[in-house]
Amino acid sequence: MTGFRTWSTGDSVSAADFTSYIATQSVLIFADASARSSAVASPVNGMVSSLTTDHVISIYNGSAWVDIIDIDTLTVSGGNYTVTGTMTYGASGSGVDVTFHSGTSGDYLLWDSSEEKLILEGTNGATVLDVTDGNVAIADGTLSVSGAITATGGVTGNVSGSSGSTTGNAATATALETARNIGGVSFDGTAAIVPGTITVADTTDTTCSVALFESATGDLAPKTDGGATYNAGTGTLTATAFAGALTGNVTGNASGTAATVTGAAQSAITSVGTLTSLDVTGAVTAGSVVAPLAINAQTGTTYTFVLADAGKMVTSSNGSAQTLTVPPNSSVAYATGTQIIVQAIGSGTATLAEGSGVTINSKDSNKDIDGQYAAATLIKTATDAWSLIGALA
Repeated sequence: MTGFRTWSTGDSVSAADFTSYIATQSVLIFADASARSSAVASPVNGMVSSLTTDHVISIYNGSAWVDIIDIDTLTVSGGNYTVTGTMTYGASGSGVDVTFHSGTSGDYLLWDSSEEKLILEGTNGATVLDVTDGNVAIADGTLSVSGAITATGGVTGNVSGSSGSTTGNAATATALETARNIGGVSFDGTAAIVPGTITVADTTDTTCSVALFESATGDLAPKTDGGATYNAGTGTLTATAFAGALTGNVTGNASGTAATVTGAAQSAITSVGTLTSLDVTGAVTAGSVVAPLAINAQTGTTYTFVLADAGKMVTSSNGSAQTLTVPPNSSVAYATGTQIIVQAIGSGTATLAEGSGVTINSKDSNKDIDGQYAAATLIKTATDAWSLIGALA
């Protein structure tokens, strides 16, 4: 091409001007590509032609004619095209189909005006997305949503993939797809169940709780209470109290605050271990209680009786005189009826003395034990009153 030229009114256009300017800078119109090739044997880069039979506008790129616009189908070939305004296809009530092809054969996005739906076709013509009358169908691929999905209609089909959060209620979900066994009973969600068995395992936990139920029957949940515990390490069941009859054999030690034991006479108690004290009220049948007499041996010259001396024999052994004092009830509260046997073992005289407020009643008010190996018995008869009987001088 020789460039661009303008003419004024009345200028003459030579054959050379026509060839150099007008022919190369105008749209050349031909019936078809064959006619164009015959007329323009040596086209120049940038020439534009229109083929009336094919309704195609083409441009010569320096080596070949390239169709850029097909008037019938509005097909634009090659290059990038930017639309800055509004693009309208068809008219209201008489729309047209719009297809966007991808770089993969068979893949395209189609607005089907007659069906009023948007279709995304995947590889080999498989429908990936179908949007018809507000219904969205995804036939292939994964729908990823980073925000919330609000569904006001029904949701059908299977949901799979990584676990996430699902809120709300399923209006028509009535059963689990696969039933599960709970406590040996099949559960599919259609009805409440009561497990027939509960699988348990042995434990070595030293701080176990004991299962409790608030009623003897019914569908109940197990509960626990801090007042009843079990130590699996020692086999110890601990509770703050026990009420009701206890039958059967009991082994081991019983300890704690003394209480009342009632029941029929026991005919065969074979062993009681070491009985440190026994308080008995009421009559005791002769021969029914057999036990050795405990002895408290004293060797000093003075001694004051203590609570542990109740029911014992206190011996006093010294070559000099000895004084054995009965303390007042405010100091040592012996039970009324308490007996204490006193024996003089040594050669010195043993004398029973009255503590503050204490009265010892004896024959002729004698309070000395009558010689070595003689003995007397103290018996408490009132709060601070005692009787002294035996060998006295």
